[in-house]
Amino acid sequence: MSATDQVEAIAYRASLRARTADMSRWLLDHLGQRITTVALGLADASVVRRYAKDQVHPPVEREARLRLLFRVSRMVADAYDDDTARAFLMGANPQLGDRSPLLVIADDPPEVAGPEVIGAARALLQG
Repeated sequence: MSATDQVEAIAYRASLRARTADMSRWLLDHLGQRITTVALGLADASVVRRYAKDQVHPPVEREARLRLLFRVSRMVADAYDDDTARAFLMGANPQLGDRSPLLVIADDPPEVAGPEVIGAARALLQG
C-alpha cells in the first residue's frame, strides 16, 4: 500500500468512526470557523461550536457534508499540513471545473460532492 493509500484509508476510517462533536472540534481547530461554517452551508459559526460541544447534532445532509469535509481535510492535512488543507479547500481546482472544493462541498449534494472532492484530494496527494 502506498503512502497516499495509507493516508486516504486512515482519513476514511476516521470519518466513519468519529463522533460529530469530535470532527467539529478537529475542523474548527485545524481549518478555522470560517472555512468550516461555509462548507457546512451555515450563516455563522455558533451552530458548529454547538456541534463541537455535543449540544446539538446536525441534520443528516449536514452531517454528510461534515464527514466529507473532515475526510478530505484529514487526507490533505495528514499528508502535508493544515495550511495546505486550507489552501486546497479554498483554491480554484481544475479537477472541479475551477470551483473550490469548499464550494463544491457547500453547494452540491453530498453524494455528488463526495466523489468529486475526494478525487481532487487524491490527485493532490498523488502529485
